[in-house]
Amino acid sequence: MNKEQLKNLDMWFNEEQHELIIQELTKTALDKLEYELTGHLARAYNNVGQYGKAIILLSGVRDEGETDSLWHYRLGYAYYYAGREEEALRYFENAYRLDPTDEQAKMFIQSIGDILGENQGMQNTVVDEEALLPFRWVAHASSVSLILNAGSYKNEVFAGRIDEGFEGNGYDWGSLAAVFIDEVMPDLEGRVHFDPEADMFCAYSEDGESLKQFALGFKAACEDDVLIRDLFSRSELD
Repeated sequence: MNKEQLKNLDMWFNEEQHELIIQELTKTALDKLEYELTGHLARAYNNVGQYGKAIILLSGVRDEGETDSLWHYRLGYAYYYAGREEEALRYFENAYRLDPTDEQAKMFIQSIGDILGENQGMQNTVVDEEALLPFRWVAHASSVSLILNAGSYKNEVFAGRIDEGFEGNGYDWGSLAAVFIDEVMPDLEGRVHFDPEADMFCAYSEDGESLKQFALGFKAACEDDVLIRDLFSRSELD
């Protein structure tokens, strides 16, 4: 690995051009990749939703990764979004043990604790999860969440205002969702809340039916290109 290659990888990551990272790093046979480059490639696979590939890749460098908090975090991330929360929890706990300053790992540990302790009340909200993809429906102990891996959906909409600073990150999705609530489903104001991160959009509610109503409506709006672009035109940069 040379400095110029690493500079390009970091630049593409910051610009959310994860496919370029994959194209660059898969020019080399995977079993010939240096450990650090393997981590970059796994992160790129995670960011484009190819969690199975990330799991396989990271598992292949387990011996080197056992003492690396970032390796544990990336593997936990892949397992989490692949719907394998119990396996994800172990890796996030290891990441946090190795790096107690890792607030993202801590957040995932708490989220998974909620998921694994989900109660029957939230399970009573029946949702066609396939219809919501790529959004992910998650039931917690006393609430439900709708989660999206930022950068994996509708990038072309956000690209229309990139000169204003929009990137399609979790905060930008939060701004778009707020306009949707205000203009399309104002009755959900105060019942559906947003808690985005840089790489993740999250809507949540203690009322499963309210979040279900939002989730179905928002996904339908996203699939209507004219409507979603119109709503986004009034989104404000966070």
